[in-house]
Amino acid sequence: MEHTPEKGENAFRLLNEDEMKRLFNEYNDLLNAGLEHGYAQAYEYDQGDCIVIDNLAIAHRAAPEAHKSAKEQGLRIVHRTTVQAPMDFEPSFGLPQYLNIHGPKPVDDKDGVWLGGGVGFRWKDDIHMQN
Repeated sequence: MEHTPEKGENAFRLLNEDEMKRLFNEYNDLLNAGLEHGYAQAYEYDQGDCIVIDNLAIAHRAAPEAHKSAKEQGLRIVHRTTVQAPMDFEPSFGLPQYLNIHGPKPVDDKDGVWLGGGVGFRWKDDIHMQN
């Protein structure tokens, strides 16, 4: 029988907007430090390049330039492929197996942040994000 943590006992909790901004800024700072200290790498794509990474295992992000308009940076076309896992992901804490990213918030929690529409969470006002 699976144990479900009680409140205060390492229980699952959604972050509020301020907590997410702080976490994402710390993550961004960590990635910047990796570039400065040589334990991370920036990749300059060239036409025809193919990169294969595991999105869950590799800390990564797009360069700030990736969020500029095509007029400023040139046309950027990215093809992504998702490989089906050998078994379904079934969260034990109440999230449905599939989410409609354009739909309403999938859980009834006053703190959690949900932005429908697939544009992503913006932790910096000066970064324009789009999908």
